[in-house]
Amino acid sequence: MKLFKPLLILPAFSCALVSLSFAETKHEPRKPKPEEAFEYRFSDDLKQTPDSIDRLDKWFTDAKFGAFIHFGVYSTQEGEYKGRGSQHRYSEWIQHSAKIPVEEYRELAKSFNPSEFNAQEWAKTFKDCGIKYVVITSKHHDGFALFDSDVSDYNIHDHTPFKRDLVKELCDACDAEGLKFGVYYSHAQDWDEPDAPYLNYRTKLHELHPDLPEDYKQDFDSYLEGKSIKQMEELVTKYPLDLVWYDTPVDMTYERAKPFSDVIRKHLPNCIINSRIIQRGKGVVKQENLELFDYISIGDKEIPTKKLPLYVESPDSVSSSFGYKKKGKHYYHTPEEMIHRFVNTVCAGGNSLVNNGPMGNGKLDPEAVRIYKTMGEWLEANGESIYNTRRNPLEAKPEWGDVSVSKNGKSLYVHVLDWNAGEINLYGLSAKVDSATFLENGEAVTFAQDGEALTFTLPEKAINQYDTVIKLSLAESVSEEQEKTHIE
Repeated sequence: MKLFKPLLILPAFSCALVSLSFAETKHEPRKPKPEEAFEYRFSDDLKQTPDSIDRLDKWFTDAKFGAFIHFGVYSTQEGEYKGRGSQHRYSEWIQHSAKIPVEEYRELAKSFNPSEFNAQEWAKTFKDCGIKYVVITSKHHDGFALFDSDVSDYNIHDHTPFKRDLVKELCDACDAEGLKFGVYYSHAQDWDEPDAPYLNYRTKLHELHPDLPEDYKQDFDSYLEGKSIKQMEELVTKYPLDLVWYDTPVDMTYERAKPFSDVIRKHLPNCIINSRIIQRGKGVVKQENLELFDYISIGDKEIPTKKLPLYVESPDSVSSSFGYKKKGKHYYHTPEEMIHRFVNTVCAGGNSLVNNGPMGNGKLDPEAVRIYKTMGEWLEANGESIYNTRRNPLEAKPEWGDVSVSKNGKSLYVHVLDWNAGEINLYGLSAKVDSATFLENGEAVTFAQDGEALTFTLPEKAINQYDTVIKLSLAESVSEEQEKTHIE
């Protein structure tokens, strides 16, 4: 018997994607507002708690590459409902953007039947592409759950002809492939519930809940206590989760957020929690909130432009929408864009959680798989420069690429993203270089070292069309702190 009947409306939020149509033209990121700048949001004296650092170092800081999955009822609509909603870039927001009343959307949910879903096929695809962990939307802002919930029967097992627990199947499949597994859970927004808040009010409460009294007063805490925290407890007791990914913490105070941290720490003490339990993706990070989570989820599709005092993850995407979209404005990134974004994120000190939106029938989006596979092929040859590495230890990033370093500090990986035949220079390395080789084929690279300056002589053609990596073997270990001390 289900204990709680869902009702509400909330704004759905997700992670943004940028895709590029098959014409593969690059898309320039918009310039951030002053209050969105990393310098404004991150104080240099921020320090993550020792227990969080311990949890992250068990696997997360070595993994680097995750698959994000936005999948649900919205996937069947492909970005438009009865000619409405396609103007919104995120198709997973279709209930909100098309102003679909709750009862009408629930009828759509009744026909949701991803009969071609194959958890083993998904997990194997991710593993073959070099992905190390997987995070799926267990409940997005529409309030519909992809797991068998006893708290609310508005879920894929009880409300649809599919009659299966999709989260459990994918959790088991990921475990079989050796992948870490986590769930996204929209704890604040829930459009099916009238007491949950919205991220924005372009769609009004009464547009999704037309039968509510005009003077209806929302009771956020009633929703949190009646559905949200209870479903989170279900998730952490039913499934061996490695990560919980919260989103859009509308009206979440420290007091409201703490139970959502405590319930995970109680049942799964090594499970990692992201910052959107209380922090907006582009919000100012507060030291007093750090005990509630383990790492920072920066803004949707945001790439770090500088090294930050806390470990971060970029919720990126292969396309401009997180959910599957074919209608309205939509594009896919080129493989080159995705690899460059990935490398820049890792070299700045973070992970890249790259989203794909499966189709409504349960199959993975073929274009997303193509992009993943290209990233995987690059990683097969150059993964040593990504996995188990640490961020650029040098004071500055070269204008033609980026830099990562091995955990022991004895190998420096120079990522040449903008290939120019002839000479390129790298500055600020105090350690003596014993050798330089192209990581992909082991061939020697001609170089000269003069103090802290290195000059490489490059051949006419790049070794890799996306990112040619030069591995420097160093005479002594180099660390970020050592390089800063040397420069000062």
